[in-house]
Amino acid sequence: MSSLHDATDADTFRCTLQVRWADFDQYGHVNNVKYIEYAQEARILFIRSRFGPFGLGNLPQVVRRVEIDHLRPVLRDSTTVEVEIEVEHVGTTSYQIRQTILDAAGEICCALRVVMVAYDTSTSTAVEIPSGVRHVLEAAQQRAAITDQGPAT
Repeated sequence: MSSLHDATDADTFRCTLQVRWADFDQYGHVNNVKYIEYAQEARILFIRSRFGPFGLGNLPQVVRRVEIDHLRPVLRDSTTVEVEIEVEHVGTTSYQIRQTILDAAGEICCALRVVMVAYDTSTSTAVEIPSGVRHVLEAAQQRAAITDQGPAT
């Protein structure tokens, strides 16, 4: 179960995901592999919300690389996590996003960098990102850059 916040017009994409009882390990915090699942679910919501309004939500994509930093545990008092996604780089066939997972108190628990590749399922090869998708990604990247650096003077 999830919900969207500021899905189509905010600087940063944000969504809320439910933390399930089975996500916790014997130490009372979310198991490390669950962060990858949260990130995946958030990416699906990101793609649907950013590309869907333009009819671009069905672009085949695969994960090329995931880099993850576990900063602090999500503990049992968190029934939800927030996931933020910002576009960092747009290439010819791939783009890189930064995902941040926050607990119920708003503390950053995990940071990920993910490279996504546009993919042709019939040839199993990378393909050029379609211009419509590129436009949406570049617009998101520019808003993220402004947010990260502050407004231009």
